[in-house]
Amino acid sequence: MMRSALLRASVAASACAVLAGVAGCGSDDESTGSFTSAVTAAPGSGTGVRDPAQLSAGLLAAGDLPGEFSVVPPRTLAGDTTVPPAAPTDPPDCGRLLSPIAEQWPGSSAAASVQFAGPSYATIDIDAASYPDAALSAAFDALQAQPRRCVTYSGDDAGVHIDYRTAALPQPPAGDASSAFTLTATSEGLTLTSATALVQVGNTLVQVVVTAPETVDPGVLADLTAAQVRKLRG
Repeated sequence: MMRSALLRASVAASACAVLAGVAGCGSDDESTGSFTSAVTAAPGSGTGVRDPAQLSAGLLAAGDLPGEFSVVPPRTLAGDTTVPPAAPTDPPDCGRLLSPIAEQWPGSSAAASVQFAGPSYATIDIDAASYPDAALSAAFDALQAQPRRCVTYSGDDAGVHIDYRTAALPQPPAGDASSAFTLTATSEGLTLTSATALVQVGNTLVQVVVTAPETVDPGVLADLTAAQVRKLRG
């Protein structure tokens, strides 16, 4: 839950420490601003990846990351480990931000995801979905439109009010087409920032999210995104 993450992050934020060379508080390199024209997806080349295992093998692994990051086991829908429902937001649709691509836009031929936990409550989330040519452009457009519609919104997590804000994040070109944004969550003086890149590699769309207390150095996101593109391209 976002509220729990904010509370855990406050411990690290108070120290404003560098997270194993990956994410830092109050980085002078961060630059966000207003959204400009949307990026157009490149033409696809067929049906895309159909095997989830193949797509999963193309995602970054713990050994590909700097610092001490470990894979977080996927949460299940069974027994006592039930995934909690998403906290409500206003507008409701904005709660979909940072959800896996395949959940945000249906019609993928395969999907895969992985999450890593690092020191000082930094996390890295990577998910991918492959689409046939007919659905590729619409999926890319829809994913770009979501943060533009949700520049400011609010939510309620376990009775605690949270304010959210998105902003464009300049990043080097990556893959066949790419865009990036930040999502900042603030509650009772605590701040959690997620820097997010959306990248097209052939018929596959990838979302790379780096989350840390306060701010994330945009160079970290750029490096991870470039590494992810290289691995998908083989």
